[in-house]
Amino acid sequence: MKKLLFLSTIYCLLSTPVFAQSVDLLWQGNGYVPPFYQGRTLWSKQTKVSFLAISHGLGSSANLYYKWTKNGTVLGNLNGIGKNNFSYTDTILSRTQTVKVEILSDTDEVLASATVALTPVSPSLLVYENNPLYGFMFHKEVGGNYRLNESEITFSAFPLFFDVTDREDSSLVFAWRTNTGAVETGDSVTYRAPDDVSGSSQVSITVSNKDKITQEARKGFLVQFGEQ
Repeated sequence: MKKLLFLSTIYCLLSTPVFAQSVDLLWQGNGYVPPFYQGRTLWSKQTKVSFLAISHGLGSSANLYYKWTKNGTVLGNLNGIGKNNFSYTDTILSRTQTVKVEILSDTDEVLASATVALTPVSPSLLVYENNPLYGFMFHKEVGGNYRLNESEITFSAFPLFFDVTDREDSSLVFAWRTNTGAVETGDSVTYRAPDDVSGSSQVSITVSNKDKITQEARKGFLVQFGEQ
C-alpha cells in the first residue's frame, strides 16, 4: 500500500502543468534617472510609459493575439497577433490610467488577462557631492544637513523622471539659491566657505522643464561650515 501511494503521488506531480495559462503586465516610465539608480523608473507627469505583456503557458508570444484597453476604451490599432507591448505619453491632466491586456483565442475566448492602474508621480531631485578626486559621490545623497569639512564644495543635481535623455538637456533649467539671494544656474554649483568664520547657509535648488509645464522639482538643505 505504501508503494502504491508513493507512485500515485509521483503521477500527480508529473501531471501538474509547469505553468498555468496567465499573463504578467509589466510597465516602466521612460524619464531620466541618474547612473547606478536602483529600482524601476517611475512614470511621471507628461512623460511616456511603456507596457509589456509576458505570457505563461500559452506558447510563443509572437503567435498570440493581444487586446489592449485603456480606461475602458479598446485600443483597436494596437491589438493584433504578436503585439505584446505599447507606449503612450501622459497628458497635462495627469490622472490615473487603467490599462488592461487580454490574450484571445481564435474564437475570441479570453485565455488570460491582467490589469494595472497607474497614477503619474511628480518629478523629483537628488543632489550629490562632486568630489575633485572621486567624482560624484553616488553612495551618499545630500540630505537636510551637510557638513563642509573642506574650504569649498561642488554640488551636482540629478533630476529624476523628467522627460529628458540626460541632465544636460537644454530644456532643463537649474536655479541654485543661498541666504544671500544670489542665483546660480547649471546642473552643478561650487560654494566656498568664508575664511575663519563658523556658521551655516541655506541652499535651495529648483529644476524645471521649460517644455513641460508640470515638470518641476525642488530641494533645500543646510550647509554648515567652520568649527563646531
